[in-house]
Amino acid sequence: MVWTAEWTDFVICLLFGWLGVHKFREKRIGMGILYLCTFGLFYIGWIVDIVRYFSAATKGERIQGNRPKHLLDNEELPVVPSNLMLSTAESCHYCGPATFVKTKNVVVGYSGGSRGTSIRIAKGMSVRVGAHKAAPIRGNVQERTQGILSITNKRVVFSGNKGAFDKKITSLSAVTPYQNGIAFQFGNQQYPLETAEPEYIYEILARIVNSTEDI
Repeated sequence: MVWTAEWTDFVICLLFGWLGVHKFREKRIGMGILYLCTFGLFYIGWIVDIVRYFSAATKGERIQGNRPKHLLDNEELPVVPSNLMLSTAESCHYCGPATFVKTKNVVVGYSGGSRGTSIRIAKGMSVRVGAHKAAPIRGNVQERTQGILSITNKRVVFSGNKGAFDKKITSLSAVTPYQNGIAFQFGNQQYPLETAEPEYIYEILARIVNSTEDI
C-alpha cells in the first residue's frame, strides 16, 4: 500500500483523536476544544471519527478542512454572496478574508553617538566637546490591514481601512500565488495579500480570464 495523506489523517485521528487534534486540523476549533475537554466526547465521538476517517482513507478521500479548495476541471465557477454593489451581469465568484501587507522602510534604532564631555570655562558656564549624533538604523517593517477580498467576473476588490483597491480584471497584469498569500499586479502597482486560499483564488481568476478571452 502506498502511504498517502489520507492515511496520515487517519493515523492522526486514531492516535490523537481523543485530544481533538483532527478537529483542529479540520479548522473546527470549537469542536476541537470540546473534544480536548471531554476526551473525544467521552470517547464516543472519537470512535465515530475513527470509522469516518478510515472510510475516507480507503476511498482515497480527505476530510474537508484538511485540504485546500480546488476547482474541478468541469466544475462551474461558484457564485457566492458578497458585500459588493454588483453591476448588471456581474457575479461574485469569491469572497473571503484577506490581509493587505505593506512594507515600510523606517528608522528602527540608532547606533553610535556620544554625549561628549562638558568643560567648565567660567562660573555657571561650560562647553560640551566631542559630542556627535547617533547614526539611524533603518529596517523594513510590515504593516497589516485585515479586510475582505472579492473577485467577480469583472473586478478584483479588496475592502479594508488601508490598502483598499477596486480594479478591473481586464487591467490585471499578473497574479502570483505564494504559500500563504497572493499578489496582484495592475500595471506598475502590486497589491500583496495574505490569504488561506491562494491557489483556489488563482484558479478562479484563471478561469475567469480564460472565459473572457473565449468570448
